[in-house]
This record gives sequence, structure tokens and C-alpha cells, in this order.
Amino acid sequence: MSILSLSSLNLPFSGSTGSPSRETAPGSSLLRDAALPVMVHLDLSGTKSTTPPEVNAMIESAVARLLDSDMIIGLREDAFDVLPGSHASTPLKHEEAPLTEAILAQIAQEGLYANFKPFMRAFIRIMFGLFFTPEQYRRACDCIDGGHNFAFLMSDGGGPTLAAWRSLAASDEDGIKLHIDKVWGIEAHRDCMAVVAARLPGVMFPAAYLVWPEEYRKLTREICGEPFLAGNLQLANVNGDVRVGANDRLKIGGPTVFNKYLTVVRPYFVRALMAHVSWLAANGRLTLDRTDRELRAFIADAAHAQTQLEHYDFRKVQRVLAIKMLSNEFLTSLVRKGSVAAFSDQRDLLAFSKMEGSSYRCYHELRKSLRSSPTA
Repeated sequence: MSILSLSSLNLPFSGSTGSPSRETAPGSSLLRDAALPVMVHLDLSGTKSTTPPEVNAMIESAVARLLDSDMIIGLREDAFDVLPGSHASTPLKHEEAPLTEAILAQIAQEGLYANFKPFMRAFIRIMFGLFFTPEQYRRACDCIDGGHNFAFLMSDGGGPTLAAWRSLAASDEDGIKLHIDKVWGIEAHRDCMAVVAARLPGVMFPAAYLVWPEEYRKLTREICGEPFLAGNLQLANVNGDVRVGANDRLKIGGPTVFNKYLTVVRPYFVRALMAHVSWLAANGRLTLDRTDRELRAFIADAAHAQTQLEHYDFRKVQRVLAIKMLSNEFLTSLVRKGSVAAFSDQRDLLAFSKMEGSSYRCYHELRKSLRSSPTA
């Protein structure tokens, strides 16, 4: 399928049980078109169930909020072409699936609270196994076994755009100086080893560097806000200069190593969130109506389908982004309509709607996967 129009996709429309034509469909055709970069990937997400009609309404509402000036200016009343994308598929099989599944089962029984850190440690093991050289792996395991924490520092003090990042790796006569200005690192205030995403001059992808505990201690660390998950998740900002070597750079996975890693772990993260929502509901802390239960089940099913795929390709990246965006919007809707009783639970769910991919970032990336057709 090279040209994707609303009529050819036969997608459900908000407020409708069928698939009315573009000309007769109620509501905003602009929002339906603007939602298409998300909906096409949800429709092909690998779930056994059909996409609930409410999904389209939720995504349309989201894009109405997320469209920025550049996006609106660029909107055209025509069809979309799928960008060609590479058919190349990279195996990404890891050995942590049994452990991760076991922790997910615990989350369903006990919630995320005490299970959050073990779940994050499973993510760490996935990164170690997929992207570390044998020497990096050995040294990292020694650090963790020695009692050090692990920090994954991605969000930058310069904002989301790579060109504005303040974290910068620069070579000099003594090796590589890494300036770090990172925000909202999970448990990053502790004694850590870290993987830090940094900008390289003239390079369009961030580089990943290992910062070992002896260098990490030189950084200024400042706790950011009150903890989440009943004290089990504390964020911190990290700033300063360290020295790294050429062997400290993550090269397995190539320039898209972060994208590969996030494509692997995001579906697990969404599954954990949906399990936590079920636990909150079962314990009287959250109210789910029939539509909420259908949406939660659809999101969990879609995320589960992606965790079963042991490869990385362009289409999987897009599907995972679409699922994360829908998860964000679902959590936000539960808070917005008063389904969550306690302030702390409301704050947790809204925070999770921003972690590992905000709706704006997901939507921005998904729009790149479709382009306006030159002829309608």
C-alpha cells in the first residue's frame, strides 16, 4: 500500500461505528488527516483485537492540542504517501524476557511501587546485553555488583532538539572532554555509573558514552522535585565536566543505538503502566468504565505484540511510538475526567505520560513517517 487515505484504511471514526467517506464523515476532516500518522500504525500494531472507535477520538483530541505553528502551516487537504523507509531488519534478541515478564506479573499483583527499581534494572540488563562490548559489559557488571546505581541520562538541559543540547563531547589533546547538562535522570543523584547521551559537533545523532563512578562523582547532582511512586522514584539534574575515553563510547548498535534501545524497552514500559492501572483499579484508587477497560486492554495487547518481536526495523519504531502516544493520552484522560482519586496517583500517571516519550515527541517523529502527496 503506497498511498494511505482514510477511505483505504477503513479506520474507525470518532462517534461512528462504521467508516463513512471523507466527504460525509462528521467532525473535522482536518483532525482526521492530522491523526493519520498515528492511526495508521495503531491499525497495524499486531493486536488480535480491532482498534476501538474511541482510539480515534482520543488521538484526534491529542493532535488538536499538539499541532504547532509549523505543523499547521504545512497541513494540506490531500492524501499521504508512506515514506519508503528501509526494509532492513536488525535482530535485537535479548536474554532478559523471562525476568521482565516475571516482574510484569508482580506489577499486576502489587503495583509499580516496590517493583519499579527491579523493573528498571531489567532494562539496564537489556542495554548491557545488546549494546556493550564484552569489556564494557564486564566492567559495568562489576560496578553494579559493587553497589553502584545506574543512570541513563537522556533529557538535556538545552531542550529536546539535538542542535540545542548543552551536553557535548569534544576531543582535545588529552582525549575526550564530556560536558554534561542533563535533567530528570531517574535516581541520578546517587553514586552511579551512567550512560550519557551527548551531542557531537556536526553529527545528526547523539553519541552514547559510559561514565564510570570515579568520574561521575565529579558531577554536581541536584534532586529535582518530590519523589514519585510513594518514594520509589526520585529524579535529579546532573551537571559538570568529566573525561571519557574512546573505548567508553557505545558503538554496538551504530548511530541509532538510543532509538534501538528505546524501541525495545518502551513496549515493556507501556505494559507496566497498563498493569499498574489495573492494580490501581482493583484497589479502589482508580475507576475504569467499560470504554476505559477496552482502551487499557487494547494498549496492553498492542504493547505485548511488540515485545514479542525480536528485531528492529523502521515500521516497528513507528508502531512503538504510536502505542506510547496512545498510552500517554489514555493516562492523561483518566486524570482529566476525575477517575483517579488521590493526588499522588494523579501526579504519577501524568509523569508517566511524559517519561520515555512525550506525546509531542512521539507525534513529531510519527509525522516524519508520512508525507503529503503531491497529488491528492
